Amino acid sequence: MKPIVKLDEKDVQILRILVKNARTRLKDIAKECGITSVSVLNRIKRLRKLKVITGAALFPDLSKLGLPIVATIGVIVNGNQEDELIKIFSKQIGLIEPSESIGKYDFCTLVFSASIRELNKINQLVKKELGVREVALNLWSGQPHLVFENIDFQPIRGSNNG
Repeated sequence: MKPIVKLDEKDVQILRILVKNARTRLKDIAKECGITSVSVLNRIKRLRKLKVITGAALFPDLSKLGLPIVATIGVIVNGNQEDELIKIFSKQIGLIEPSESIGKYDFCTLVFSASIRELNKINQLVKKELGVREVALNLWSGQPHLVFENIDFQPIRGSNNG
């Protein structure tokens, strides 16, 4: 198990601001947190070094790019095929976040597709892979609604970083 990174109140404030808008200027973050821009920059550098911050991710409305269908694919495999499946699926257009999972399925991926026909082709591709025992396709009723405000960052009391 990876060690838990200790956050103080200011780290949490910075993370909450960045989760809402990763493009927020250092000066604005500093003002909201009541610290200097240099201190904000140092904290962000520390959080990057600790891999708490790994980059900025946007979740665009892919329906505007001709990919209106959202689905998940769950796969049960024989043996240890997950790494090979991830390599294969990572090359497929429309597959996002292919990864091993815990639970009923050994492997899950989020899929965006232009049509049901295209989605079915992806599903058939998965079924043909060596070692695949079962494939479950779940269509979503719309685009994902990500609510980052529901992430509860917990500061570690008594930490004085930066």
